[in-house]
Amino acid sequence: MKNSIIVLIALIVVIPAATSRGEDSELHYADSIKARFDADPALDSVIAAYTGYLKADSIASYIEQLTAFKTRFMLADNRRDIARFIGDKLASFGFEQVHIDSFQNTVAFPIKGDELHTTWQYNVAARMPGSTHPDDICILGAHYDCMILGPGTDPYMFCPGANNNASGVAVCLEIARIFKQMHFVPSGSIEFVAFGSEEFMTMFISGGSGAQDYVGRLKESGRNATLMIDNNQVSFTPDTVEWKLDFQNYPGAERVIELAHYICEHYTKIIPVDTNDHILYTDSRYFHEAGIPAIFFEEYYFNPYTFTADDIPANCNIAYCTEVARISCGMLVFLNR
Repeated sequence: MKNSIIVLIALIVVIPAATSRGEDSELHYADSIKARFDADPALDSVIAAYTGYLKADSIASYIEQLTAFKTRFMLADNRRDIARFIGDKLASFGFEQVHIDSFQNTVAFPIKGDELHTTWQYNVAARMPGSTHPDDICILGAHYDCMILGPGTDPYMFCPGANNNASGVAVCLEIARIFKQMHFVPSGSIEFVAFGSEEFMTMFISGGSGAQDYVGRLKESGRNATLMIDNNQVSFTPDTVEWKLDFQNYPGAERVIELAHYICEHYTKIIPVDTNDHILYTDSRYFHEAGIPAIFFEEYYFNPYTFTADDIPANCNIAYCTEVARISCGMLVFLNR
């Protein structure tokens, strides 16, 4: 979630000091650090192949299909239909372990109003079992709900959310598709998760967000989550500038950050920018707070369409989104071969 929503709903949260977003924050690693990740030629070719398989047309199609629901507002009546759509899409790729998990929460809407809404919400997860360490799990996630703000808007009726955050879900779906299509067999398990209820994540009267529910179930299962990658708003950049991407970095995840830089430098055209100014306003926050290494990818440039009726597919840069997807894809291949 961007600063616009933070200001509008006056969230009271202490934010860690943000890393500078200037040129000095574009991290260039020394050869000694790069050497930690230099892959042997065989692995390098595998990473290059998988990142190259990602298709812009597929990503565009997922965004179009998600925005075709007209709204994905968490209180709209179609929320279970959307969860089923995502689950059916994952099943169509060949996943046998697809689950829709329900959870309940209560929010006030309109925001700061007296009208309370208690609803069932849904997470969608597809699991790719690990061949040698099945209880070790890498999670690739994105929230699928969206929001619209401003005079004359009605999120129950129209709330397209193409960039925020159909783009993140599209990244998750496309990597899932490629891994199944190419018969990728990971050493540890990988879970592809679409989370509900992210946009109200700090405003629940009771219950919590989809990410909070998922983390709670994960703890109860006794499984070992080794990494969480979160893509949230990853399809906007002007064509007239260099393609930059915020690497929203959590304390204690230094090796994850280094790996993300390595993959980004070797397999994409993206320029990474290290920061931490939005780490409390997305799903990966709850994984970090549970002690799970996490990283959150977010577009660098200010997006004027966020939380508006103009957050539509036509205002997404699909080529950029596809390039962003290569980072998550490469990280998962690197860690699971």
